[in-house]
Amino acid sequence: MLGAIIGDIVGSSHEFNSIKTTKFNLFDKRSIYTDDSVMSMAVAEWLMDDQAHSHEVLEHKMVKYGSLNPDAGYGGMFFRWLFHPERVFKSGKREAYNSFGNGSAMRVSAVGWLFDTLEETERVAEISAGITHNHPEGIKGAQSTAAAIWLARNGKSKQEIKDYISVKYGYNLDRTCNQIRPNYDFDVTCQGSVPESIIAFLESSDYESTIRLAVSLGGDSDTQACIAGGIAEAFYKDIPAEIVSRAMRLLPSYFIATMKRIYDAANYHPKYIDMEQKEKQSERCTPDFIRSLAPNEIFVFGSNLAGMHGGGAARMAMDKFGAVWGQGVGLQGQSYAIPTMHGGVETIKPYVDEFIEFAKQHPEYKFLVTRIGCGIAGFADEEIAPLFKEAQQLENVWLPESFR
Repeated sequence: MLGAIIGDIVGSSHEFNSIKTTKFNLFDKRSIYTDDSVMSMAVAEWLMDDQAHSHEVLEHKMVKYGSLNPDAGYGGMFFRWLFHPERVFKSGKREAYNSFGNGSAMRVSAVGWLFDTLEETERVAEISAGITHNHPEGIKGAQSTAAAIWLARNGKSKQEIKDYISVKYGYNLDRTCNQIRPNYDFDVTCQGSVPESIIAFLESSDYESTIRLAVSLGGDSDTQACIAGGIAEAFYKDIPAEIVSRAMRLLPSYFIATMKRIYDAANYHPKYIDMEQKEKQSERCTPDFIRSLAPNEIFVFGSNLAGMHGGGAARMAMDKFGAVWGQGVGLQGQSYAIPTMHGGVETIKPYVDEFIEFAKQHPEYKFLVTRIGCGIAGFADEEIAPLFKEAQQLENVWLPESFR
């Protein structure tokens, strides 16, 4: 699971900016999780909560995770299926739309982890695809990806994986990345990206090289690295700690909890999941980039007294987390405003103290404090951080790593 998610994050900054080389920084300021990760989490939770594997529950999970992450970069038709089915289908209800896009393959990684037999894995992979991607190629993309993960986690060699996928699904896996790369273009179909992703895994020497090869092909790099990364984790059973650490900082806590449920159910206990979750909980560091919130999470941002949320974290708070234009202080929706634009540090302190007192009185919330005052307001981290000293002792307050 985490192998797929990291692939998505690494590939995200190169999706429309092909680099055609394996020599690049794995993470940069544009690195985020996308729809690949969001829908992977939806499928994972569906598998854990619905033993009947019904489309009804899967639809509920996909809508749930989509609503928590409305701007994750969904494809056009899937976006309409997810958020506006009444505009697409005569029935007004969500229906499969015969897609052969690689969305069915990018979200299927959890299926490869959970079942005892390959036949059951492929059966459930077909169900997970068919809710939207019911074209034979869409189903084949999901089944082949899940099958490759199942084979990898059950100790099959790369040659055995290659032979099975080639024979069963008819993909040409005899090409190399060097042969594919020069003329490969953006291709979001299963038949045009799933075999290329599998080839990146087959040609790799470890988890990291898998991701680098998948991204280096160009095209739909986040999805290719997501597919390849899911297989690579199952095969190599190791992801470098520094890569795990960087990725974990970008993920909401409910993603990590869902992944751990899958690993526990699969009786697979990678050290990096427990270690990073424990470390993250003990340090309580706010993720570098927040694009969604669990129901009990509050986005704490720097504002101005007039409540003109025009830029930076304040604009995000208003666009995504319920901040109210004209309200410059306190709780609003799933956000909490602390004024930072009306004077020096000494004028900010009373509002921080007020926030800390509010957090003490509301242990049911988890407050994710952003680098308030360190953006448009122009303060340095070392000026603002001391104001939150008392908050370090509160279990429900997470602070930026630079503040801690």
